[in-house]
Amino acid sequence: MNVISKLFILNLLFISLNSYAVTPEDFLYPDALEVECKDGSPMQEDLMYCVSRSYLDSDKKLNIEYKKRMKLLKGTKKEKLLESQRLWLKNRKYKCICEYSAAEGGREAPIYLIDCYARENYKRVKFLENYQ
Repeated sequence: MNVISKLFILNLLFISLNSYAVTPEDFLYPDALEVECKDGSPMQEDLMYCVSRSYLDSDKKLNIEYKKRMKLLKGTKKEKLLESQRLWLKNRKYKCICEYSAAEGGREAPIYLIDCYARENYKRVKFLENYQ
């Protein structure tokens, strides 16, 4: 294999990895908390506002609950929660990227991604609330 072929393959690999490095922040409507969510609307913009709002709310609640738990815990339990949180973050990312990639190229792909992150965040908040 010549040098050009190797560079071409490396370039393709780099591009494919970068295409899946998407996060909700790439698509969020930053003013979503100031705009009323029109539940049930089929309009793309309304859906984006609703999922953006849900994600921002879930992310805030997740951060508050995680910090609260970390302050309350000591020793091994605190270490286990930290380890668990790191694994959960990776799992959430891969799960939501799968949902996004299933619709990639379509207008609904960002909605799926943001909604997935919000759902997973809310589930994690419930988990953290019960973690002792």
